[in-house]
Amino acid sequence: MANKKGAKGLSVQAVVATGIGIAIVFVLKRFLPIPTGVPNTTIDLGEAFLAFLGALFGPAVGGLTAFFAHLFTDLTWGDPWWSWIIADALFGIAIGYSRNFLKIKQEPLTTAKLVKFNVLQVAANIVCWGVIAPLGDIWIYSQPAGKVFLQGIVATLTNSIAIGVVATLLLIAYGKTQTQNKKLTKE
Repeated sequence: MANKKGAKGLSVQAVVATGIGIAIVFVLKRFLPIPTGVPNTTIDLGEAFLAFLGALFGPAVGGLTAFFAHLFTDLTWGDPWWSWIIADALFGIAIGYSRNFLKIKQEPLTTAKLVKFNVLQVAANIVCWGVIAPLGDIWIYSQPAGKVFLQGIVATLTNSIAIGVVATLLLIAYGKTQTQNKKLTKE
């Protein structure tokens, strides 16, 4: 099937993936949060699905999905918390770059690629949740540093674990469904 581009350069497949991704990530964030004991911080299975989606479709899908799913989730709880919405969008963009080395639709998925994916996701979690979100909370909302850095550390750890387990398993399962280009050989 042809990969037709839209007016902004996103394929129809990427636009559909974004819409479906927003819905799934929203449902996971809104209805399946697992409390951590730290206020406003949960084990977020939506981040695991977001990482999987970004790995398949790239940074634009990852960033847009994260932004809108997080925004819609916040709106159902009250007001949008922009520092975390922006951090989530940046995380979606960053994890989307894993598509460039995973090449899961073209090449077999290897342990080395999964390790690289998980190194990237942990680094992106550290930057986005451990640095950007807390600094945004301090700058935008004048929140106490101790509180927001604790939330950021907990979010970094729980997201890294959720993605390391759930997204890795999703990538492995998806990889097994793909038929890579293989040369036929004469026996």
